[in-house]
Amino acid sequence: MSAKKPFVPVVAVLNMKGGVGKTTITAHVTRVLFERKQAGALLIDLDPQFNLTQTLFTRDQYDKLKKSGKTIAAVMEPPSEVGLFEVKTTSLPPPAVSELRYTLFHFPNAKPPEQLDIISGDFALVKYSLMDDGKQLKAVKKRFADFIDAARADYRLICIDCNPSSSFLTLCALEVCTHILVPVRPDRYSVLGLEILSEFVEGVPSIFPKPQFVVMLNCMPRKATDVMAKTVEAELRGHSVFGVRTLANIIKESGLLRAKTGYTGFATDRRVSWSQALLDQISLVADELATKLGVKS
Repeated sequence: MSAKKPFVPVVAVLNMKGGVGKTTITAHVTRVLFERKQAGALLIDLDPQFNLTQTLFTRDQYDKLKKSGKTIAAVMEPPSEVGLFEVKTTSLPPPAVSELRYTLFHFPNAKPPEQLDIISGDFALVKYSLMDDGKQLKAVKKRFADFIDAARADYRLICIDCNPSSSFLTLCALEVCTHILVPVRPDRYSVLGLEILSEFVEGVPSIFPKPQFVVMLNCMPRKATDVMAKTVEAELRGHSVFGVRTLANIIKESGLLRAKTGYTGFATDRRVSWSQALLDQISLVADELATKLGVKS
């Protein structure tokens, strides 16, 4: 009898409302979790806007990856010259993760290797939002699912940065994930986006088994007297469904997490004021999330 494979959480970071900081959370919380637990993790940029990739790569670095075909586009279908509304189908499996990944960090003496890797994004994914051929799209979805299944052998955590919509790409992520991490800002519309997402997941039969929701408060104001923030937090923590699924720890609003022209990389690597305070907040969130996901040191 073969040994049982260890459980590897696959986390889709998503909220139906944009601007809630999902890319920031994908990058920084996963990086800190990787370091604190020494747990190999794979980041996947599945958003056609590829903001996660732009956060971590310079334009020259990305152009080299794109030219060599080492982006998420190669996962979805083989390189081809087919038209914008066509998919090149094949019976061949998707590339191995080792062929596409870019290693951001690693623990040199870890056995087996523990790395923080990324599969970079690609604007070419936008083609799938323009197609309505179910048969072709089904082949793309299966190829993505096969890639994720194979990647589980090399990592202890897989984290997918999703686009904020009920699109084909969203379904690709939701059908393979074990958890959905939903960042919520202190405004009523991001709470609404959470509720809409929950209804969507419950209503789609192909999303089975249903992934577990984990909710986190992001960009909370530093002033404890902010009325809107207090109202939203109270509403969320008292919610009949999401209250118990909301992390106790929060991330406060920080200029360090805003995109900076001319800077690529992780915000907490910048040696400026408040970087340690921000790192402390992210560390508390990462430790709590690791417990929720079952990722141990």
